[in-house]
Amino acid sequence: MKKIFGSIIIIAVFAVSIYLILHIPKQQQVPIVREEPLPKSGGSEEWLGIFLQGQRVGYSFTRISRADTGMTVENRSMMTLLMMHERRTLTTHLFAHTDNDFTLKDFALEIRTPGHPTRIEGVIEGTKLTLTSYSQDMPHTQTVILKEKPYFPDAIEEVIKMKKLKPGDETDIPYFDPTTQSSSVARIKVFERERVDVRDKEMIGMRIEINYMGINSILWLDDDYKLIKETSPAMGLEMLPLSREEALAEVDPTEDFDLLSFFAVKLDKPIPDPRILSYLKSELKDITTEGLDLIDDYQNLIQKEPIIIESYRPDLDDLPNLSIPISQQKEYLTPSVYIQCENPEIVTKADELVGDEKNAKKVVATLVAGVYNLLEKKPTASLPSAIDVLRTKEGDCNEHSILFTALARAKGIPTKIHVGLVNLQGSAYYYHAWCAVWLGKWVPVDPTLNQFPADVGHLKLKEGEIAEQAEVLRVVGKLHIKTLEYKEDSL
Repeated sequence: MKKIFGSIIIIAVFAVSIYLILHIPKQQQVPIVREEPLPKSGGSEEWLGIFLQGQRVGYSFTRISRADTGMTVENRSMMTLLMMHERRTLTTHLFAHTDNDFTLKDFALEIRTPGHPTRIEGVIEGTKLTLTSYSQDMPHTQTVILKEKPYFPDAIEEVIKMKKLKPGDETDIPYFDPTTQSSSVARIKVFERERVDVRDKEMIGMRIEINYMGINSILWLDDDYKLIKETSPAMGLEMLPLSREEALAEVDPTEDFDLLSFFAVKLDKPIPDPRILSYLKSELKDITTEGLDLIDDYQNLIQKEPIIIESYRPDLDDLPNLSIPISQQKEYLTPSVYIQCENPEIVTKADELVGDEKNAKKVVATLVAGVYNLLEKKPTASLPSAIDVLRTKEGDCNEHSILFTALARAKGIPTKIHVGLVNLQGSAYYYHAWCAVWLGKWVPVDPTLNQFPADVGHLKLKEGEIAEQAEVLRVVGKLHIKTLEYKEDSL
């Protein structure tokens, strides 16, 4: 889980924001993490190749300097993948400090994809984490209260060494991933030394299994606690030590890995286009309900073992005719780090699109179509914010969802983000993000596909923002879907 988890969430087409919001300070001054140069001596370096299904897609470089006060860590990574048939390169740069017990003290993370730079800074004091996100050079700050001071991915070997873990040991540690800004418990299990194949060579290392938010990763460490190999089997993801030259070698365009196709969940028997269906009943196989949000006003969990889901298309005529601003569900009217619904540019754009209209249903329809028409459809591996999307006017489902949410909240319509899968034209499900608006009930809407309401091919697995959405990774590579029943529209 050392570096895989942070990389994969960025590229796995999930929408974003932040975790465990307690309040959003308005004019708070926060410490800035300074990226001072690392010492030229006394540090260690590690070059790793990132492989998906055996194809090299990028590299990860880590430099660590150790002192009595803790560690200074710098990590750089680059991944090149095909997304919606376009080649996309994602780079990350993490700079972090730990205390002498290797718990995280502060970090600065930059995530870059062409045209969409994001910077996130975090400072931990006791159990208080102050997070600041910079989008379009605009800072947005919020505070998170953690249960315990956490460890983070690049310190995992030091934690194992410090705790003197040996075969047969199991332990839980507080864990924080800067890329997803998710905080939870990681369970570490230590096994005997075993043989492991590394690039057609047999090596021997201690096997470490780490489970974080339902994602299982395996590390093999040598006698000096250096990484021999890391793998996340469900995702077909591996990280292997390479020389600097090997790691930096350009990824051959013919070897580009089509991420969306790999993570598609294909059906044995296609169904009609979900846009003409009023009802869909499906069985979700090889996963559990743990950590998922499978129930809402138009999606029912009718059985847990095996999981059986019913989805209904909303009838807008059955909903009350509300006027904006809507006074209910106020929790979903507030801004967050990435949903800047009070920003003057967002407010102005919402007013421009909606005009003087007060009928909530008509406002939602206008905003769905408005976002759909405003944004150029482009695959974007990034952590988007509403203001960034409004200015760049491009993106995929993440960008559409984050901008729609901000615009709708700006007009007083409670809105939240859903993540899960969408069935396109009946043949397969793809990981996707969309929204839900409060109109007396939570009605799904999809600004990426210009659907109000969204069709029954939308299978919600989680709602919320980035850290909550990270829970969806527990099903990636495992989920299979079987259609049990459907009804076509009678109209």
